[in-house]
Amino acid sequence: MKMKLVFALMALISLPSMAQEQVAPTFENCQHIEANGDMQVCFNRTLMEHVVTSLKYPAGLEEEGRVFVEITFDENGQLQEPQVMKSFSELASNEAVKVMKSLPQVVMPATENGKPVAITYTIPVQFKK
Repeated sequence: MKMKLVFALMALISLPSMAQEQVAPTFENCQHIEANGDMQVCFNRTLMEHVVTSLKYPAGLEEEGRVFVEITFDENGQLQEPQVMKSFSELASNEAVKVMKSLPQVVMPATENGKPVAITYTIPVQFKK
């Protein structure tokens, strides 16, 4: 049976009030984008593509399920230690965290009203055979 991995990016974003002007962190390939909404789309797409191409189905993992990983980019755009919020397997958790740690560096942090801010995302990673 051919195994496949399914990644679901439901950018569950922990952000303050949407009334303020907020801009997602910027990956290098998104630097050309100026519109705030488009920046979030580019950020989500880059994140999803990275996970899809980097995630490996762990040897010995017999079950299917989701791992919810919380990632935070600080005010300097540095990725903090990813945290598993919910998981069905330690093997899957370890793989999901490994992939999140290997994300490309952001070139600009998230901003709110023009000032750098920390931002947190909860990423659901689906493991399916």
